[in-house]
Amino acid sequence: MFNKIKEKFLNKQFLTFGIIGGINTILSQVLYVVFVKLNVVVSLSSLLGDVLTMAISYFANMRFTYHEKPSWKSAITFPLSYVPGFIINMLIVVLVADVFHAPKEYAKLVSLPITIPLNYICMSLLVKKTSKKKDRGALNE
Repeated sequence: MFNKIKEKFLNKQFLTFGIIGGINTILSQVLYVVFVKLNVVVSLSSLLGDVLTMAISYFANMRFTYHEKPSWKSAITFPLSYVPGFIINMLIVVLVADVFHAPKEYAKLVSLPITIPLNYICMSLLVKKTSKKKDRGALNE
């Protein structure tokens, strides 16, 4: 089992995903703090920060992580890969900030060890599925 985990997460693709995710996380965190400072509720602040950085994540990951050309189909389905991470992230943010009364500015950071690998797995499955459909379509022409 350890070898499967090592194979899935200790590779260049995951490292690239992590670097892009790190940049997006910083930008998302900055936006989140701005929205919190503007007195937007923490769950909406978190969602807005994530959604606004999603386009950057899509193009960067398609180009550098998966080496795929962006397409309308993958761009439309891309946000679906983030749904599980969004849900878990929002639950953790609300728990940390509203239930445990920890500083709101840092609540989003607590979810990262869970949401980063989860987003990678979901996005990898989505990209592979989209790529296979393209390949089958090309073979049938």
